[in-house]
Amino acid sequence: MEPVAVIEKYQLEPYRGSPERLRKLAVQFTGSPRNSPITGKVLLLNDPASSQAFYYEFLVSDIMYGEEAPSLSLPDGSTVSMVHLWIKKGATALKVVPFHVQDTAVGLRSFFEDR
Repeated sequence: MEPVAVIEKYQLEPYRGSPERLRKLAVQFTGSPRNSPITGKVLLLNDPASSQAFYYEFLVSDIMYGEEAPSLSLPDGSTVSMVHLWIKKGATALKVVPFHVQDTAVGLRSFFEDR
């Protein structure tokens, strides 16, 4: 999803007041927007080029302001569109961190026993 599409779809506007006032009201998150399968939510992939990527899930109603951010260049030469979303303080959101399911107890136990 392109940042312009997110900004237009949800009628987000850049903040035009004092930066200090905005920091009192909201927290900025930067990432690449993705469509959510759930109406009324936006997904924001923190760093599409990272091997440690995760995403945020925000309610659209918690987004105070939005603006385009510089695009990110990937090693394969492609670019990814990025946005800054200002989320109101006190909102509840999700931070989803994918991981590979495996039994690590044996490896961790031997790591700490060798010390």
